[in-house]
Amino acid sequence: MTGKRTSMVLVAALLLWAFLLGVGTPPAPVRGLDLGGGLGDLIKIFGIGWVVTRYGGEINNFINRTLGQHDAAIEGMTKVVPVVRVGKGGTAVGAVQVMGPAEQVKKVQAVAEIELGIGRLRGRGLIPISTKTAEGSTLKGVGGVGVSANIKFPI
Repeated sequence: MTGKRTSMVLVAALLLWAFLLGVGTPPAPVRGLDLGGGLGDLIKIFGIGWVVTRYGGEINNFINRTLGQHDAAIEGMTKVVPVVRVGKGGTAVGAVQVMGPAEQVKKVQAVAEIELGIGRLRGRGLIPISTKTAEGSTLKGVGGVGVSANIKFPI
């Protein structure tokens, strides 16, 4: 009987010790992979551009199905292209669905994003363009095409 009681006391002491050790020791901090601001942004930008280029058709079909379910189906041709910033190296920051006549939509390679700020007012313009980069001198808009959906990724 004493051996059993000694074992129980020993187990209870061991459990009490483990509990106190656990309460007194904070959990180890979780660490994530930090690629740094510049490198991380480059990976995001490349990834966004690649995903939009590779899966644009599937994204386009998803948007069309979703809009159709809400009685907002689009007439004419639609296409998903990347959004590129004007004046910041043409970085891809998202995706948009453009719509319009088929021959005009086929010309669209990207949508240029222009941000304007006057005091407290902020504005953003989305212009369908016929190139994949948004350099000021080569910026060439495509007429008759509008933006029907906008997918933005924070960078």
